Amino acid sequence: MIRGPVRQPADAAIGMMDGAYFTSRTEILDFFNNLLGMSLTKIEQTATGGVACQLMDYIFPGTVQMKRINWAARTDFQYVDNYKVLQNAFQKNSVQKPIDVDRLVRAKYQDNLEFCQWLKAFFDHCNPPQRDDYDPLARRALGKGGKSLEQHFRPGGGKAAGSSSRAAPPRRAVVPTTQPKTTRKSGTRTVRGPRGANEKTSTFSERLTVGSQKITSEKIVVDANLMKKNSELLDRVAELELTLTGIEKERDFYFEKLRGIEVMLQVHEEKGEQNKADELLKNVFKVLYATSEDNVVVTDDGEVLGGNHDVQELLENVTKEPIEKEDGQDFDKEMYDLLEE
Repeated sequence: MIRGPVRQPADAAIGMMDGAYFTSRTEILDFFNNLLGMSLTKIEQTATGGVACQLMDYIFPGTVQMKRINWAARTDFQYVDNYKVLQNAFQKNSVQKPIDVDRLVRAKYQDNLEFCQWLKAFFDHCNPPQRDDYDPLARRALGKGGKSLEQHFRPGGGKAAGSSSRAAPPRRAVVPTTQPKTTRKSGTRTVRGPRGANEKTSTFSERLTVGSQKITSEKIVVDANLMKKNSELLDRVAELELTLTGIEKERDFYFEKLRGIEVMLQVHEEKGEQNKADELLKNVFKVLYATSEDNVVVTDDGEVLGGNHDVQELLENVTKEPIEKEDGQDFDKEMYDLLEE
């Protein structure tokens, strides 16, 4: 089966700033009418999805299920069925353009205009060979309602809405009349236009040019400010992500400490008098003051593994300012004396 010459995802080259999005409504309608033999007069008439499906059928022959297209569709859910056919054709031909069906089926002018502009740009990028043997009417006749098409889906040389569809009435012949010349003693006087007319026209053009240049300059400044602001926000996001990662690591580190102490207390409670309180207290301090480099681990049996520092050394590294209790006794001194016993 012979298909179109372009198989790579040509839609990747079509961005929002592509010149296609500046194509006029009239040019797009004339493009569809001439290529597919239609008489479209409004962009909204393409909202059914049938026009886009047939354009893909022209570019990629044999990849669109024309029998499933409903040319008599009048409701949103009937439009959706046509867009499903279009989406299948996109997938077969590796076209990565997302189709916003919810917006297109509403038949709003702007949404369908942008999609039609993209379709024309895609056709230009693919640049398929001219198919003289392509019969658009016969292809539409395969679908539902294809044999009794509405007027805008039939060829008839229709023009875009807003352009004159009737022949202009013949102009009447203008018979020159002889105007009496104004004569004075000094002779014939030629009537000229008002003074300063050319100067006013020139001044208006100059003002229009200056205004356009000013708008362009302001747009460049705004774009530069937006790019700068975007760069600052990206840096801020990266900084926040780094901070969040550090906080999560610190949270996990202290959670493991608390979990280890909890296991030791549970084991101590189960053993009762068999386990000495001073040994338990030393292990608690060892877990509390251990750093991440010490790799201190509490087993399920309540044993403390790892750590090269002695409890005595850990206590010496505690803050020099003791915490006073309500009765005036130093907390660190009381704990230290308890461990010395």
